[in-house]
Amino acid sequence: MRRPPIRIRAFILGAVLVLVMAPTLAGGTGWLIEHDHQRAGIHKRLNAAAGYLTSHRATLHEQATVQGFTRLTERLDLLAQLVIISTSPPEKDPIFISPALDLGKQGKLPPGRDVDRRLIRAGSPKSRAILVTDLYYRPASRTTPALVALLSGVIALLASLALVVWLAGRWMVAPLAGLSAQVDKVAGGELAIVVPRSRIGEVANVAQAVEGMTAALGESAQRRAEAEEARRFLVTSIAHDLRTPLFALRGHLQAIGSRLGDPAMHLERAEARADALERLIGNLFAYTRDDYEQPAPRLEDVAVGELLQEVAAGLEHAARLGDNTFDLDGDAILSVRVDRDRVKRALTNILDNAIRYSPRGTPIHVSWAAVDEPTVRITVHDHGPGIDPVLLPHVFEPGIRGTSSDGGAGLGLTIAKRLLEHQHATLTAHNEPGGGATLVLTLSRGT
Repeated sequence: MRRPPIRIRAFILGAVLVLVMAPTLAGGTGWLIEHDHQRAGIHKRLNAAAGYLTSHRATLHEQATVQGFTRLTERLDLLAQLVIISTSPPEKDPIFISPALDLGKQGKLPPGRDVDRRLIRAGSPKSRAILVTDLYYRPASRTTPALVALLSGVIALLASLALVVWLAGRWMVAPLAGLSAQVDKVAGGELAIVVPRSRIGEVANVAQAVEGMTAALGESAQRRAEAEEARRFLVTSIAHDLRTPLFALRGHLQAIGSRLGDPAMHLERAEARADALERLIGNLFAYTRDDYEQPAPRLEDVAVGELLQEVAAGLEHAARLGDNTFDLDGDAILSVRVDRDRVKRALTNILDNAIRYSPRGTPIHVSWAAVDEPTVRITVHDHGPGIDPVLLPHVFEPGIRGTSSDGGAGLGLTIAKRLLEHQHATLTAHNEPGGGATLVLTLSRGT
């Protein structure tokens, strides 16, 4: 499960809190531990002295007991004053006083000492004697806990600072350095990069943006490469296909000039080749103009029958060469709202394509009808071999041609589809079960 990113503000705030709280908590904890340690040591020494007296209370007046107590207090850094108070007979009997105690200032605490008074039963139960024990000890040092607290705070501060620097380096500095290196690669033209990841949200967003930018640059470069390859292919194909009508046109003109054959036939065919050459150059111009300029369509109401008759008349020479005819069938008053020039060129390309792939002497059926209230469908059907099933999905791509020996550069249907799409029309192609190909246009009806 991926953890949510951390915002840089939250990271900075957390770092400041850690740098402030960690030394404070560590210093306070160190002070308490050292203070409790000193207090425990004092109580341990006091209890040791009181325990010695309790265990030797029957022999307190003996010299060996007093000497042992003296050595013990010196080792424990204690001063002591021992007084036995008895009730029968009532009396007070001092039995020990540390030599370091100032006897002239009894009743006052020695400098730098606190006192702990304990009452210990002494003698026999009948005597009811009480050993009053005053143990003078050095109080807990205030300097040592403060030094321990300071040292603990400094260590915690250094450790927290090291942690913050390590996390900043891992989550911010290292990803940004890696991102900078990857951006340098992109600037050098290398788009295959690996963007580093980070827990910091802003750094992750920048890395994601760089990754998206690189992907977009890669796609753009690929599209440019594909477009450049398509343009090179089209230029090569057009240069090749321009020679066919030019050579044919030259041959017919030379035949007319040399008075070979039927001059009327040569003239007709020369006119047909000139029309084909004009259409080929027009297609190239239309493809280039729409590829770069993409002009907005100028819509007007146009009668479908009138437009198709005009297109068929313009292809009369080409149809006559193949002994083909156009069979027009549709409502003469049905109109569409389109860019007349663009639709006319699209229909010219479609009908010219049907002529080139139709057998000699076969008609080309063109019908139109209103499909529903806003749409008119135009159907163009020929009796040719149909479209190769392998090429059918790509028939509207530039450079795709069938097996016609006098075909163009493969731009006709590409231009037609592009011109129609600019005005929200459609163009589709399919093969008929009985043979031949059918192209279907859908146009918006006029108002």
